[in-house]
Amino acid sequence: MSELDPSLKRLLKLSRSASDPEPEQAPYGFPGRVVVSAKRPRHTTLFEELQERALGIACASLALVLAGTVVLLSQRISAASEPEIPSALNFVANNLFQ
Repeated sequence: MSELDPSLKRLLKLSRSASDPEPEQAPYGFPGRVVVSAKRPRHTTLFEELQERALGIACASLALVLAGTVVLLSQRISAASEPEIPSALNFVANNLFQ
């Protein structure tokens, strides 16, 4: 009746049973352990903490200097022309650098 080789029949039967594999799942509690291990606080030394704070202060100082420069440059552009300055200020300005 069937002219297939017996070893081929055995392989076909094995392939049918292997075609519906169960999906692999992580062990019970594994995702929770991964989340907990990812959220563990880092142990920082005093030196590392001081470095982080110094970097923050340096960035804030740089922002303050840049903002002051922008304000200073905008005031120089919009400053009144020389004829509008009162004569006393004009006298001081002319004699200050001599």
